Formats: sequence, structure tokens, C-alpha cells
Amino acid sequence: MMNIPNARRYFRVLLLSMLGMFALASQAHQFRQFDPIPTPQQQSKVLPQGAVASETLRPIPKQLVEPQLRALIKKWNSPAMKETLAAEFYDRSRLLDAVDGIVPRSAILRLQSIQGIQTLQQYSIPDENKRVSIISATARTQLEYNGSSGFIRLPGTNEFILKVTESMGSP
Repeated sequence: MMNIPNARRYFRVLLLSMLGMFALASQAHQFRQFDPIPTPQQQSKVLPQGAVASETLRPIPKQLVEPQLRALIKKWNSPAMKETLAAEFYDRSRLLDAVDGIVPRSAILRLQSIQGIQTLQQYSIPDENKRVSIISATARTQLEYNGSSGFIRLPGTNEFILKVTESMGSP
């Protein structure tokens, strides 16, 4: 049995070491950085020359988005995919290399359904009489291919960022 002075000392050492570990752990945490919600004034800084940001975002109908999404998915895993991606697409060459090197040649991506469409940015180009919308389309897809263990289906949910250009009619 421990005598009382040693038990108190042991308890103090244990308590101090726990407090020290807590202090070190709390210093290792970081706060998340928050980005401000974009306003039309902030977005106008990144618009093409001559473009005017829309004050209100007009929803883009599914009937306009679905054909573009199907065309994009049809070109997936083919040489035509390169021309589908915009020049400003982030890590464009890395995506193309990954699809070319990792995905089986026989793989097909199928569109199952479009779950939601959200307009992220919208602006008009008065000189060209066009309205451009940057949208997010959330879609259920399925990757299909023949693997070493037979036919493989991999369902998933993906977000596609599309640029939709519409004519604004006669000026």
C-alpha cells in the first residue's frame, strides 16, 4: 500500500502531465478560414471584359442542362474529352492523365439522373448579345466496365460545373 505523501505526488505529476498534453493539443488546432459570400460587386472583378454581372441569378431549366451534360458524359474516357474541358479548367492535364492512365479503356460513364441544378454565377455580354451562366449540376452516374472479376458497376454522385451560353434575343 502507498503512503499518502507519495500518492499526492503521483496524483500531482499525473494531473500536470495531463494538463500539459491538453495545452499542447489545443495549440495544434487551427481555425477554419471562411471565405466571404460573393456579391455581384466581387464577382464583377473576375468577369470577362465588357461583361455585366446579373443582379439576380436566373435559374437555368433542366431541359437546357441535360443535353449538355449527356454530351459531356458521352465524351468521357475518349480523346474528345480534351476538347470538352474549358482551357481554364483547374488541373485539366492532370484529370486527363488520370482518366487515361487509371480508368479501363472499355469504361463507360452513364447518367442515371440529375438531382439538382444551381446557378453559381451569371453575367451578360451586351456586345455579343449573350447571357452566360456558370452552373453546378449534381448528377447520379454509374461507371461500367468489364474487369477481371466480370462486369463491374460503380454508382456515384458527381458535381459537374458547366458554362451555359444563351442568346438574349434581339437587342
